Amino acid sequence: MITIKDIARELEISPSTVSMALNDNPRVNEKTRKKVKALAKKLQYHPNMIARAMVQKKSHMIGLIISDIMSSFFPQIIQGVEDVISDLAYSAIICPTNGNPEREREYMRVLREKRVDGIIAEPVENRENTDLWNDLVERKVPVISILNPPPVKGVCQIGVDNEKGGFLATEHLIKNKRAIIGHLAGPQYFHTSRERLKGFREALAKNNLPCHENLILETTFDWEAGYNNMRILLQGNPRPTAVFCAGDIIAIGASFALRQSGFNVPADIALVGYDDLFIASIAEIPLTTVAQPKYHLGSLAARKLMDMISGKEVRSEILQPTLTIRQSCGSQKKEGTHEATSAEFKIQYQHKK
Repeated sequence: MITIKDIARELEISPSTVSMALNDNPRVNEKTRKKVKALAKKLQYHPNMIARAMVQKKSHMIGLIISDIMSSFFPQIIQGVEDVISDLAYSAIICPTNGNPEREREYMRVLREKRVDGIIAEPVENRENTDLWNDLVERKVPVISILNPPPVKGVCQIGVDNEKGGFLATEHLIKNKRAIIGHLAGPQYFHTSRERLKGFREALAKNNLPCHENLILETTFDWEAGYNNMRILLQGNPRPTAVFCAGDIIAIGASFALRQSGFNVPADIALVGYDDLFIASIAEIPLTTVAQPKYHLGSLAARKLMDMISGKEVRSEILQPTLTIRQSCGSQKKEGTHEATSAEFKIQYQHKK
């Protein structure tokens, strides 16, 4: 392995001069800098990151703890993080927990051992690891909580207003003259699912429509759950004329169940999903859905984490979802347009340390 000393010996200059030249230190004249960089390139020199970390007291690594690396929801978030940190010569250690608190605890231990400079984490809904989060705050480790609220005070959060998203989806169905609306809700131990259900109820109440409790079914975020629970809704009394699904995959399963049962989407029953995954746009009946700003969420979280690492103050932010209108509701608007009210405001909370 080529070292700084090898380059210094070849050019008959000091190792410190080589180091400064490679880092564009103005104390080294331009001619010498060019010579050093040219030889470094020729010899295929690569800096020793471990040695650099020891000198700078920074690992130039961050931890990214998410629930599900296989989900099509997270790649845009990861890409948003990567695009920001790569420009600053940082890399991310991706840690999928699958919602398991034991895996979250183990990953936090590993990240601490690797001395990462900061952590972006989607907290596990189970609050078993509150002690670990308190430890991060006490040790002043730069940490950003995404999607779910942090389990302790003093942690910056970047989230999305899921209550607003549930409201937008339901109100859109009401505007399309659907009066009997069901809801295939996500698991209620998820904060996001509870907020979407809350928005669903608020939209019905605002428009003086009844909330049929027998038309609200708790599901999981998968195709089979959407399919099976849609078939149950079809047996309900009254039968829904529209259904708000807490996830796009749920809605795709529900759509298949409707077609298989002889119902037309959207003529007989309209559907709205949530997340605006790629599959929503290429479904047999393109799906109207609530879009979350996934890439922006990832890049914003990364920028705030970099600010924290450099000692700056940061604030929590709750981003706003938008409604992407396609054909599953029978709307006459062009595909991909958005409700005018969906992005008119942003809620910011003071980050309290």
